[in-house]
Amino acid sequence: MNYRNRIVIAMALIILLSVATLAPTISAQRRHRFRADTGLVTLGVGQVLRICLSSEAFEDQNVIRPRFVWMRYGPMTCNTDGVCRQTIQSQGATTPVPVSQNEAASFDVQGTGGGVRVNVFVAAGDVTGDALILNSATGEVVSHVIMANTEGD
Repeated sequence: MNYRNRIVIAMALIILLSVATLAPTISAQRRHRFRADTGLVTLGVGQVLRICLSSEAFEDQNVIRPRFVWMRYGPMTCNTDGVCRQTIQSQGATTPVPVSQNEAASFDVQGTGGGVRVNVFVAAGDVTGDALILNSATGEVVSHVIMANTEGD
């Protein structure tokens, strides 16, 4: 074996060892985050926006800890084109609540004639939720609200 072949083999081994040490040895699975948003919903006086999470949606999770973030908007001011503006009057967040597979969680926001918005955050787990507008006096479901489910922060 001549000198040139030895150098080529040595270079090839150096490159292979470099690539092998730079390659990750373990691939960790990324945790699933759940975020759902009702968007701005205008509730009449005597209506309730109820957000529900149930255990049937959990996959391989013993406990999830949803957190509900809410915003309550003031009265609308509309222009002549029919575009209305609302500003946040109050907002807050619940502490994360532990919910196991045999349980459900719900969060209610009372209507005052202005708009409300609720976001649901769960750090890990595949979760689906439902949002309903209820008549406070009768308990009747007035409408369903489609919550945009997005994976992320």
